[in-house]
Amino acid sequence: MSSFDPTEYKRNSRSNWNTVAHEYHNNWANDQVGPFKSTAELVRIAEITKSDRVLDIACGTGAVSKQVMQHLDKDGMLTGVDMSRTALGIAKKSINSNNANFFEMDAENMGFQTTFDKILCQYGLMFFPDVNRVLRTARNTLYKNGKIVLAVHGTAEEVPYFSSIMKPILKYVPDIRPKGAPTVHRFGNPDDLQKEIAGAGFTSITISRHVFIYEAGTFEEYWHDYMHSTANSIRPQIEDAGNNIVKSIKGESEQNTSSYLKDGKIVFPWTVLIASAY
Repeated sequence: MSSFDPTEYKRNSRSNWNTVAHEYHNNWANDQVGPFKSTAELVRIAEITKSDRVLDIACGTGAVSKQVMQHLDKDGMLTGVDMSRTALGIAKKSINSNNANFFEMDAENMGFQTTFDKILCQYGLMFFPDVNRVLRTARNTLYKNGKIVLAVHGTAEEVPYFSSIMKPILKYVPDIRPKGAPTVHRFGNPDDLQKEIAGAGFTSITISRHVFIYEAGTFEEYWHDYMHSTANSIRPQIEDAGNNIVKSIKGESEQNTSSYLKDGKIVFPWTVLIASAY
């Protein structure tokens, strides 16, 4: 198994997000589908006031930023950062305001001279190779008594959209994920999330659990969506493994979804953890 290279990982992640950003926005983020129902809850917990200066880390196509802007007036300011230029382009078009600025930036290397009242991050924390560095940088850019709010996906058992297909992939193509690489379920355990946030110097940590529903359609629709979005960056490696391997992965994936079928359509539960701290 290959070793994890953070630089190569970031390069591949940037390339992949630039590729899937439009599909991600149109099929998920923009319409608050499935786990993106958490966006409203994330912003509510942040308790944003009209004059707040807000930083949206890993802002993507602007799902969180767009809702934040609804709470700000002319004295407030939103700053969004993401590594995907394509995603940022979508965010800028959907949020055309003099009070919103978006920057192509690595979350591990933010160099803001200003400070923020609130910092938000939805579905980005688990993908940062050096999470402690991101959180410590965030803490250093918060005003005294400033608040951070983070949303992450639950465990593999709690988010079967990911695990129903990924488990067979890892079974038949075990070298596809370098040892030590970040995973989508990295902070699905509340204790792990609590420990990481506390380790960066935050206090008054609160973690709440939310369960949403995602209607994935037929198995064929789910399979296509997953392979062209979530698994897009590794799809060439899966296909290179050969038709028999792909067939086995697909067959076991379909078996894994059988318990979630309702009238021929897959309906997944989707657990999300939202943490806040000062």
